[in-house]
Amino acid sequence: MAKSTDAGSFAGFSPEGMAFLSELGDRDRDWFVARRALYEAEVLEPAKAFVTAMTERLQAAISPGLIGVPKTNGSLGPIQNDRRFAKGKPPYKDHLLFRFWEGPDKKTAPTLFVRVSERSIGFASGAPFEAGAWREAVADDGRGGELARILTRLRKGRDLDVAGAATKRVPRPFSEDHPRADLLKLKAGIQVRWPEPAPASLGSARFLGWCEQRLGLLAPMHRWLLAL
Repeated sequence: MAKSTDAGSFAGFSPEGMAFLSELGDRDRDWFVARRALYEAEVLEPAKAFVTAMTERLQAAISPGLIGVPKTNGSLGPIQNDRRFAKGKPPYKDHLLFRFWEGPDKKTAPTLFVRVSERSIGFASGAPFEAGAWREAVADDGRGGELARILTRLRKGRDLDVAGAATKRVPRPFSEDHPRADLLKLKAGIQVRWPEPAPASLGSARFLGWCEQRLGLLAPMHRWLLAL
């Protein structure tokens, strides 16, 4: 069973909750509705507590401007897949997706992400951008060089993915052999991310510190995007 206090403080994600989440990805609405109480007690409530506790930690460690809202469609992504845009996907997700953003508009603000499933935890930093401002910053030896160094440090010992829709060729007037050609090809947004095996601390409050440490590695990337 999920461990909690009267104050709703985060005490980990229970094995029952994580097993439910893993199975949910293969189940239908009737199965989910019949087990809604389990979902709310073992997944949803601990997830809300995680947002509250992690927001406090990130505000202290990275930026006081980071925002976390402990509710679905706040910092917690909906458990349902939006099948209008994901045809062929099952009705429900097998993971939780958390976001902590900095700026007035959640949709466009630089954001830190945590993806939680039974076996894997993912971390990411990302934001949409205006192509002209992005290319100017990336091409600049100062700002672009700083970004390249941030990514180099993050790649050490990690399966880092630098994701985003990209052009086939380096946009003009930049040359194909530009030292940051791959970054210049990005068109509208970037997400820097990597997965890790779920730790033993997933079921305890120590999971907060484990996540904070890894999100701290993304702090330079987050700050770079804020300055864009």
